[in-house]
Amino acid sequence: MVKIVTHILIPTDFSPSSVPAFRYAVEWAKVFEAELTLLHVHSLQPGLDIDAGVAQQFLDEQRKVAREELETLVAQARQQVPGASMELLAGLPSECICEVAREKKCDLIMMGSHGWTGFNRVLFGSVAERVIQRAPCPVLTIPHRESADISAMHPLQILPKQVVLPVEFSDCSMDAYEYAVQIAKWFDVPLTLVHAIEPLSYSLDFTLTHPLQEKTNRDKVEKRLADLTAVLSEQGLSARYELLDKPTVEGILETSAIQQADLIVMGTHGRKGLTRMILGSTAYKVLEQSPYPVLTVKSPKFEGGHHSVQKKEHSTSSPT
Repeated sequence: MVKIVTHILIPTDFSPSSVPAFRYAVEWAKVFEAELTLLHVHSLQPGLDIDAGVAQQFLDEQRKVAREELETLVAQARQQVPGASMELLAGLPSECICEVAREKKCDLIMMGSHGWTGFNRVLFGSVAERVIQRAPCPVLTIPHRESADISAMHPLQILPKQVVLPVEFSDCSMDAYEYAVQIAKWFDVPLTLVHAIEPLSYSLDFTLTHPLQEKTNRDKVEKRLADLTAVLSEQGLSARYELLDKPTVEGILETSAIQQADLIVMGTHGRKGLTRMILGSTAYKVLEQSPYPVLTVKSPKFEGGHHSVQKKEHSTSSPT
């Protein structure tokens, strides 16, 4: 079996939203026998004159407090992951997170999806979103839950038991398919493929070509889903698919609720800037609305023993 996780990076801002991600990271590190690095980035306040004596004293005190909190977390992690390490940096959180991931060759970043917020979130997007755009590896974002609920959870409740995989047949979607298959194999859990066909908006030309074309496209999509599911069944995985006639994000979240999924795996183009603003992204919309952990995959790296699970076939759909 291919080991897809060897080093996990867990950024933390010590907020309640970072608690679930910490618990998840420790449990996943145990399962994969992976290295674990905790990172805190001390973000400089806008307008702060770091050359001023008072400002420097303030920064030193902030670093001292952050180091103490980080050392406490690392001590907790080492009770279950003995080799856990820590990094304390100053700068822009998203840039530091991605840089550490590159330097340490991390193959998974785990972080809270709704921490690092405030007015800056409205203007520039969350740190989690920026990390997903720039990260050199997959990113698992964990939605906020009450700390008491997380603390009371048994470790087995944190590990995935049902995985949902949205599929739209683009290259990044099929990368996520490969990654989700390895996750399902490693945890020995069922995998549900989901494809949503957005409702068509007809023009004033009410001819029969529209419904006929719609049926043809639907048949092609269903055959592709059936083929992908059959490949997984041949490999001993429990797999099924859902073909829905509704908006994509709604379909993904609805299927996840019905299947009682505890992990959604999605491909992302990593768009940013004006393209991101104009086109939006299904992955980011799901990330914002999902009550379930979302694993976004962009150009995953597999070890040498990995063999593609996909049958060679021509694409029947373009990226959405």
